Amino acid sequence: MTVNPKHVVTHFLAAIEQGDEITIDALQARDCTWWIVGHGNMSRSEYTEAVKSMLLTAQERKVEIVGMIAQGDTVAAEIRSEMHFGDRVYRNQYHDLFVVRDGLIVHGREYFDTAAVAAFRRGTVEAA
Repeated sequence: MTVNPKHVVTHFLAAIEQGDEITIDALQARDCTWWIVGHGNMSRSEYTEAVKSMLLTAQERKVEIVGMIAQGDTVAAEIRSEMHFGDRVYRNQYHDLFVVRDGLIVHGREYFDTAAVAAFRRGTVEAA
């Protein structure tokens, strides 16, 4: 049975929204690699720890898939997120590229607005 790569990505992003660490981990191949704008190459464990230490600490998370297309095992997704950290709100827009094989993510590339990240870290403005 072939697994639709778009379904894998949708499930992965839903797991991030729900804070479901088990599913986030389970949907990545053991040798999964990531490239994140501003960070460069990351191993599966480095990426998963980054997600846990930042996004999953939010009290409330919203992850919205704006659009998604797939060609073969590659999925491109435009995503909006809103994360609530107490009285601070972090919002960003992303373009992610996922490679899915045998129902697991084997590689991901993530682009986002680095100015929104910097503003949130400074605490000077609500990131938009």
